[in-house]
Amino acid sequence: MIFILLCHRNFRRQISPLPPKIILMSPPFALFTIAVVLGSFLLPVDSFSTSSPISIVSRPKSALTRCKSTRGSPSIDNSDETPKHNKKKGDSVRNATGIRPSIHPTTINCIAEALLLRAKGGKRGDDTVIDIDIGKKDVQPLQIAMNAGTIAFDAIEQRNTAAAMDETTDIFNPGEAQTISGRVVGVVTRMRDLEQTLIEKVNEANWVTKYGEEESFGVLKGECRFAKTGEESGNTAEEVEKELSEMLKLNPLLRMNRAECLLALFIASVEQPTLEKIGQTVSGGSMIDFVDYDRIEVLGVA
Repeated sequence: MIFILLCHRNFRRQISPLPPKIILMSPPFALFTIAVVLGSFLLPVDSFSTSSPISIVSRPKSALTRCKSTRGSPSIDNSDETPKHNKKKGDSVRNATGIRPSIHPTTINCIAEALLLRAKGGKRGDDTVIDIDIGKKDVQPLQIAMNAGTIAFDAIEQRNTAAAMDETTDIFNPGEAQTISGRVVGVVTRMRDLEQTLIEKVNEANWVTKYGEEESFGVLKGECRFAKTGEESGNTAEEVEKELSEMLKLNPLLRMNRAECLLALFIASVEQPTLEKIGQTVSGGSMIDFVDYDRIEVLGVA
């Protein structure tokens, strides 16, 4: 009786995989942002590495774990012989095809956050103030560029933290982090000019006003009217700005649409010509594939 119980008892012992460690090394952030502004697009995160492969130790087979019946019944083997493989981080399908995930969502979210910060007067959730409005005369452009770089840096760090806890999430490689940071800084430091161009493009498309589609571009009807007629529209510049700030705080879709259009204009008017001139490319390319055809047509980007 004791022998039968021992035959059916599970003696498997398995040592759980060691959790992967992701080592993040960050150089002095201020130097990085200055380099971005100067056009060198230096990376705020030097390197990423993964370590500690999975180790599996199986208990040797024992006579007690294998019971053969004298009546010809099949043997019972409770030893753990299932092969186990080292797990790779990231999406297995993307890893197999070599296609990297898009960096546009992170970039757009950073620009949308900058719009929200400007609407709140630079106040963040932790009660700190970060000046992000290039229209302020008492704030140096370099300081705004550094603040914009902080937004991008925080987003990259959050992605890396998520990747450490989720095996299906990829960390950004150095080139991707560099591109995200450069675009966020580039858009924020040119935000007022890009917004003016955006409103002009929307006003040139009669169907947008006819069907009331201004918000799909992230702009307000009051902005468009003021750009056409000035104070004859019935509002002052201060009133238009106040209305915009309130709507940006209340409407996340408006922020996202505006961020997408600003990024598209930046890539088309600044990034693409510059890269073509110097004969360089960026991680993920400079394709504007994150806005629909109607908006591409109105913005005049490709």
